[in-house]
Amino acid sequence: MQDPVGALSLILELFSWIGIAAGLVLLVVGLVRGAFFRGWRETLGVVVLDASGDLVYRWLGEDGVLYEAPSIDDDTQVLEPGEDVTVYVNPRDPSVGRVDDPTHEGRALRTTGWILLGLGIVAVVVQFVLLFL
Repeated sequence: MQDPVGALSLILELFSWIGIAAGLVLLVVGLVRGAFFRGWRETLGVVVLDASGDLVYRWLGEDGVLYEAPSIDDDTQVLEPGEDVTVYVNPRDPSVGRVDDPTHEGRALRTTGWILLGLGIVAVVVQFVLLFL
């Protein structure tokens, strides 16, 4: 049977590899996803019923064209026809809009990446300490 320091060293090496590798991947993916949604412009839109009776929201683009997107029913936003709504518009394609704030995109991936990266670095430091025991 191995000594406890050797077993702990093997476990810490596993944590360090998984933490650093997975942390870096999640961090990069979260940063790329967040960068894609940065710069979306706010504009004022209105909720209306379309020809089929479905709720949609419409907004006027900077190019003077009226755009619309389907209203997605969720529990956090109850939209009624005639209500004003803040629409976030993609600067690369003004026909793409959304009513939820895009600044949170990628935040969970970045947070998880930072946590895993931190745990991986702590595991490496503890491994170096165990070398001297």
